[in-house]
Amino acid sequence: MPAQTMWQDFLLWLQGALPRLIGALLIFAIGWKLSDWLIRIGKRMLNRTGVETGFVTFVGSLLKILLKVIVVIAVLDQLDVNVSAIVAAVGAAGVTAALALKDNLSNVACGAQIILTKPFKVGDYIAMDSTEGTVMRIEMMFTVLKTFDNREVVIPNSTLTAAVITNYTAMENRMLDLTYGISYQDDLLAAKAVLQKLAEENPKILKQPAPMVVVREHGASAVHLLLRVWCKTADYWPLYYEMQEQVKLAFDRANLTIPFDQVDVHLKDERKEHDSDE
Repeated sequence: MPAQTMWQDFLLWLQGALPRLIGALLIFAIGWKLSDWLIRIGKRMLNRTGVETGFVTFVGSLLKILLKVIVVIAVLDQLDVNVSAIVAAVGAAGVTAALALKDNLSNVACGAQIILTKPFKVGDYIAMDSTEGTVMRIEMMFTVLKTFDNREVVIPNSTLTAAVITNYTAMENRMLDLTYGISYQDDLLAAKAVLQKLAEENPKILKQPAPMVVVREHGASAVHLLLRVWCKTADYWPLYYEMQEQVKLAFDRANLTIPFDQVDVHLKDERKEHDSDE
């Protein structure tokens, strides 16, 4: 019977191919687990050397792809598949794939550029156009930011390298400019003394460069004083909000006024002018 003959042929093929199938399954299972283990070991070793976290994640992404490809090739070789022919075919198709995936390849190259040139690193707070946040990961093709309200933003690496990036945490210290208005009737020197004292007593404000209090401008409703101080980058926003409260309380104690915007309105009696003309 044809069906019986086909079944017997299948059993004979299976008997001869079974060792290769079992070997291929073992290579796949062990190789897959081993590649994951090697990736973890590689990341651990890189972390011990003290390199940046972004470099570790980027290399980990490349290593993962490379090891998985090696496992697949080993499985195909175990199954007596002509790996050389497959590699040649993949190479021939590589040019077409490279053209189709040029944006992805550009992201990979730009990711390597970010790792090498280090315009920012994991943990930095950066801003680009209308997007800003803390760098969480630098992957092979994209960089992940976490915004202040805990949203995750994924940005292609090529976009980052082509944009103007502001790195707020690159420097150890930052300058903080604070502007406060007082009434034209208030004691200017007393107001400056209050701000100077607050700056000198606040532990978050650095002694050098020394705090500076100057008249910034004569506004429409107030004299605006500028308090310029320096602080650690990590203290920038805590200090900003702290000073808003302290200055208001100190001005109240010193009877200094923070005036509202005012507009002087002059009314013109047109009837009187008309009567005088007559």
